[in-house]
This record gives sequence, structure tokens and C-alpha cells, in this order.
Amino acid sequence: MIVINNKMFNAIIFILVFLTAAAVVNGADAGIDENTIYSMKNLNKYEKSIGEMRLLVSNMQNAVDKERINSEDSVNNEFLDSIIDANHQIEQLKLHNGFTNVRGPGIMLRVSDSINEDLNLDIMERIVHDVDIVVLLNDLKAAGAEAIEVNGKRITNISEVICAGPLIRVNGDAIPAPFVIIAIGDSEKLYNAVTQEGTYAYELKNTYGMEVVAVPGYNLTVRQFRGNYEVEYAHIIKEGVE
Repeated sequence: MIVINNKMFNAIIFILVFLTAAAVVNGADAGIDENTIYSMKNLNKYEKSIGEMRLLVSNMQNAVDKERINSEDSVNNEFLDSIIDANHQIEQLKLHNGFTNVRGPGIMLRVSDSINEDLNLDIMERIVHDVDIVVLLNDLKAAGAEAIEVNGKRITNISEVICAGPLIRVNGDAIPAPFVIIAIGDSEKLYNAVTQEGTYAYELKNTYGMEVVAVPGYNLTVRQFRGNYEVEYAHIIKEGVE
């Protein structure tokens, strides 16, 4: 595409004027012929046409500039939408992996060592063990719990619940009884998962005499995971690479 700028327009006008003037000068001696007269009469018309062409090119240039701006705005908007979508996905990943504080309905479950005075029960059967907490957590997850914490320690897919003498260690920190579990989800389903006959929590309470108290809540808070976790052996597989 040839772009006619101001310099080219001026050059065209100059050439036309020069040719016409030359024809007039030459015709002073030889006589002005019809072509010369025709050129003189149409000089203004050429100038007018050039002006119209200049206006047309200017309008086209403005249209191109406007389209470029619109195109840049469109690209910027798409880029902004991509950033917003990426941030949303990051927030969702943080939510599902326990790296955000969350609030919602659910239950609060308090579990403590047995208060049963039955002498037939072994001392080890009177104590809440790590396996007891693990089973309770699994029952809550199976009932649809979306976020869980034990004594303020967020339970994630990388959390560990292990015995530490008379204590239980969660996410590397030792916590004592009583164990307060907060789970967010459908309050009724979560409540039934730890109170109905045949559930593990029901057996702890009614067979071993442990203190198991469940209370529904409608505005409970589960705190985010706080701890250090480093991946040592697992590596990300890039797409297309086996």
C-alpha cells in the first residue's frame, strides 16, 4: 500500500504548476494551443482533486488509527480477562488446598478422654488416640466436609495426624485433649455423621465412655493452613513430556 504524505502532495502540485507554467512560457513565442489552455483551466480542478485525496487519505489514516486503538483495547481486555481468570483459579486452588480462611455452616465436635468409670476398660481404651481422630476426620470428609481444622490446625491433603505420647501431633505441632474439630459443610449431614447409631463417634461415646459432643453451627470459621511444606521427590511433568 502506497501512503501519500504531505511531501508527496506538495511535489505533485509543484510539478503540475511547473508543467503548466512551462507550457505558457513556451506558448508566448509559439502561440498558446488548446492543450495549454485546457491545462490552465483545469489546474484548479487538479488542486481541488488533490485536496480531496488528501482529505480522503487523512480520513483513512484516522480510521486506521481508531481501528488500531480498538484492536489494542481488545487485546488488553483479553489479557485482563486472562489475568482475572488465572487469579480466580489460583484462589480456587488455595481454597481447596486449605490455604485460605473460610467461613460457613457446619459443626463443632469436641472429643476428650473417657470419663467412664468402668474398671473393665483398659487405660488405653480410655484415651483418644491419633487413629480415633483420623477416623472421625474421614467420616466428616465422607459426609461432605469442605474444610476442617483440629484445635486450630487446618487439615489438608498433606496433613498428618500422629501420636506423640499423651498428645497428638497435627501438621507438626503437638496438641492436647480435648480435641475440638470444626468442619464446614452441610450441618445436618455432618451432625449425623458423628451422632447416629453405628457411627464411629457414637461407639466412642457409648461403648468407651469418651466425651463426644457435636453442636451444629451456621457461621463457623476454619483457619488457613500455616506451616512449611517442601516437595522433595515429586516433580511436575511438563505437557507433552513423558
